[in-house]
Amino acid sequence: MHVTSAAVECAREWDELIFREREQTDRFRDPPEDPENQDPWTGLARSFAPPDRDEADLDPAISVVETYLGGTDTVIDVGAGGGRIAIPLARRCREVTAIEPSPAMRSQFESSLVELGVTNVKIMPGTWETAEIPPADHVVCSHVLYNATPILPFVEKLHDHARKRVTVMLRECPPQANFHELFKRLFGEKRVALPAMPAFRRLLETLEIEYDTHRLDDRPHGMFPDAEAALARATQRLFLVPGSPNAKRLAGLLPACLVPNGDGVKLRWAEPQRGWLVTWATS
Repeated sequence: MHVTSAAVECAREWDELIFREREQTDRFRDPPEDPENQDPWTGLARSFAPPDRDEADLDPAISVVETYLGGTDTVIDVGAGGGRIAIPLARRCREVTAIEPSPAMRSQFESSLVELGVTNVKIMPGTWETAEIPPADHVVCSHVLYNATPILPFVEKLHDHARKRVTVMLRECPPQANFHELFKRLFGEKRVALPAMPAFRRLLETLEIEYDTHRLDDRPHGMFPDAEAALARATQRLFLVPGSPNAKRLAGLLPACLVPNGDGVKLRWAEPQRGWLVTWATS
């Protein structure tokens, strides 16, 4: 890993995108219902729970990671969420340390550990930037980088804390891309898109990191069991409060944006999310 001038410029552009997206969000979002609760994952953490004991709904990244993971290896999972990656990896290695800032996610994670009887995972509250933790054999970071800023020290820390390998999962487009059209229709302004896989490729190349990529299965997105569920999710994703003037406007325009999808509905422009796994050796 070599921090070139091109890497510094690439990182600046990444950070600028995140700044612009946050500034735009703050201009249009509703004031939160509960100012004391600043956890954006409240009510959503269950969606990031790990698969059951039979691993029928195993994240497709696990089958790639386990090809280079040894039974005596240790793993750091950065932004571990509800344990969807960390708990399956814990069954395949010696120990996992999970870094997670969200109280809602940590609560879901802890419940899953008890439910599944997994004992070789340590959960550390806090962010990756502030975590004081010794290196491990592997560092994994699944769908976290979209909001990571400043990006350069974040990636340097990933690299420096992995004795053997870093693995990052990202999508081709940011996770909320299917809601960008709704944002534009509601607020009359094009949504600023967070950086995703194409920008990360450029950053790694300017850092002169030799990496491998693996295409993961597409993930359906922008699909809901019914119109009520679609409205609830869109309200949350656009940072609105149910019943607010903008939430009422959203409720008025959303029906024209939905089309039937099997037994449910979907946003008429919704496309599956293309997933990628990026990995590089550090030793």
